[in-house]
Amino acid sequence: MKFFIHTILSHIFVIVAISFIVACKDKGIDISDGNNKTEELENKIDSINLEIEKSYKGLEDIFVNSSLIDSDKKPILLIFGRNYCKYCEDLKNDIKSNEEIKNTLKENFVSYYINTSYSKEHRVGYLDKTMDTDELARHYNLTNTPLVLFLESNGNEILNMVGYNKVVFPPMIDFVLHNKAYKNEKDSKKRMQLFLDEYVKKSKNH
Repeated sequence: MKFFIHTILSHIFVIVAISFIVACKDKGIDISDGNNKTEELENKIDSINLEIEKSYKGLEDIFVNSSLIDSDKKPILLIFGRNYCKYCEDLKNDIKSNEEIKNTLKENFVSYYINTSYSKEHRVGYLDKTMDTDELARHYNLTNTPLVLFLESNGNEILNMVGYNKVVFPPMIDFVLHNKAYKNEKDSKKRMQLFLDEYVKKSKNH
């Protein structure tokens, strides 16, 4: 009886082993299948990138492809937006129509528009991480769009704006470029308070 059971188990083991070998072989036989999948993936990535670029059409000279998010020793402007977001469109249209802002961003910032309607991978240099769009959005506690973030070249937050206020946006740019007092504060909330104090003071003078 023991011999009979042992024989059956041996046969089962051989069948399973052969099946495994065949499966492995089948998986590796058609090399073109792997190539096709790679090509499909590359085409999908290209398609997503094209759709994202369409979302900031007319501002391609301002916004850099967000596959690699890094700084050329300049402040970073990160804008999180999405499709069918009215305030995101208002922000982009205001940048388009204001040559001074366009030139300032082009010359002094590395700017990225992150469209959360699509998912792609972002290599974030200052974090030394690769993150998908959802992970990146969670990292910055995204709740509403647009989310505007001004960062130092090392990724430390300078200012942020949830939503869009066309009156406040230009002074924020000016603050980041010309008020270096924020460098003495490492806390982003205190940096924001410095900006608000300066903004209120200038508003009163006008």
